Amino acid sequence: MSKLGHSLAILDVGHGNCAVLIDTNGVVVIDTGPGSSLLEYLTERGIKIVDVVLISHADQDHIGGLIQLLASKVFCIKRVLLNTDSEKDSAVWDDLLYELNRANNANELQFEISLTHNRSGEFDQGAVNIEILGPSKYLAGKGPGSKDKKGRKITTNSISAVIRLSKDKNPIALLPGDLDEVGLTDLIGSGVNLNAPLVVFPHHGGRAGSTNMTEFARKLCAQVSPKMVIFSNGRGQRGTPIPEVVEAIRQRVPFIRIACTQLSEHCAKSLPPSLFTHLNNVFSAGRESNKCCAGTIVIALDSVDTIFPDYDAHQEFIKLAAPTALCRA
Repeated sequence: MSKLGHSLAILDVGHGNCAVLIDTNGVVVIDTGPGSSLLEYLTERGIKIVDVVLISHADQDHIGGLIQLLASKVFCIKRVLLNTDSEKDSAVWDDLLYELNRANNANELQFEISLTHNRSGEFDQGAVNIEILGPSKYLAGKGPGSKDKKGRKITTNSISAVIRLSKDKNPIALLPGDLDEVGLTDLIGSGVNLNAPLVVFPHHGGRAGSTNMTEFARKLCAQVSPKMVIFSNGRGQRGTPIPEVVEAIRQRVPFIRIACTQLSEHCAKSLPPSLFTHLNNVFSAGRESNKCCAGTIVIALDSVDTIFPDYDAHQEFIKLAAPTALCRA
């Protein structure tokens, strides 16, 4: 696949999250991953203008790439939105907020601290509707470090922005950041419709702040009814996705397609001896080190049933390179 056209790319950034929507009238980035992966992808695609950046929450593996873009002085970023997180005291978070404030004051971009439910449609850049399903204003207003009505601690994951992309009123993908049990319960209680054919699983298939990840995975799948689940994972980093999450998904949705951006150590103790040809011809962080499983995953917006890499080719790779593949267990 040499040309992307209008597309949604779930980038292989290692352990982190980043999605790039190339729509008819502009480009939207949802989370920016760690390091330089987003910068490299945009450079490869010849993209110099990013119309909107939406940051789900304050974790480094979701915000680091934005600092790289701002520091490069090459890209024009028009608008950035995120939610406040007074409990996050990382240097990366502080540096990002400082630089965004400086750029806003210098009229270099528009910086807003408000990404909550009911802002749907404000960020559209063409044919795709960008819906903000969560967090509720209640959770965002309470903020990390406080407790909800049931006495549960609200964390940075609880207020992750939950974003759904749709076209012609048909959902394409759900991007829930690192949504946890508190955030999910709040969404369900609010009656929010989370249905989407594709979901990027929260917290890279890790524990997502829940003591019962099997139940969390089942509850999320029951709400979303996905046909495909993506784990944006980094090989050798935190052991994601964890087996009980994958098993719970497979039990709840038996014929679902599961794809990891990188080859989990749960699926293969060693890396394959040579590169395979199933990967997209686009940037993937694990390509050079041969760590990719599906690599960067691209959905063609002109035909949302067209997903790259090709299913059959990807399955053949898994059969040959992942002898203990969780998705085929």
